[in-house]
Amino acid sequence: MLIVDASCLFEVVADTPRSGEIAARLAADVDHAAPHVIDVEVLGVIRAQYLRGRMDGTAAGQAVADLRDWPGERFGHRWLLDRAWQLRASVRGWDALYVALAEAFDATLLTLDARLAHAHGPTCRIEVLSEPE
Repeated sequence: MLIVDASCLFEVVADTPRSGEIAARLAADVDHAAPHVIDVEVLGVIRAQYLRGRMDGTAAGQAVADLRDWPGERFGHRWLLDRAWQLRASVRGWDALYVALAEAFDATLLTLDARLAHAHGPTCRIEVLSEPE
C-alpha cells in the first residue's frame, strides 16, 4: 500500500511534467490511500496555481475533477491525531497525518518532500521521488 501525499497527488491531477513519473510509481502499487486532508491541501495548491496564472481555468477545473475522481481511499484523520501530535517536534502537522496513516497500515509514504524523509520520529517507510537531474 502507498500513502500518497499532496505533493505527489497535485502533480498527477495537474498533469505537470512530473506527473508521468509519479503515475508510473503509483501504477506499480495500485492500493493507494491518504487522510481526508489531502483534498483540502491539493485544492489549495490548484487554487494558488490558478490565481498566480500558472494554470488556466480549464486546466484548474480538470485538476479539481481529477482530484475528486482519484480512486485512492481517503481516511478520516481524527484517530491519527495522537500520533501526529507525538511527531510535533520533527514533522509538520499535516505531514504527520500522512506519516501516522502510513505507520498504521505498515505502508510506504510516497512524497516529493526530501525533508520529510530525514525527519526523526517516523517509523514508516518514506519514499521520496527526487527531482529530475
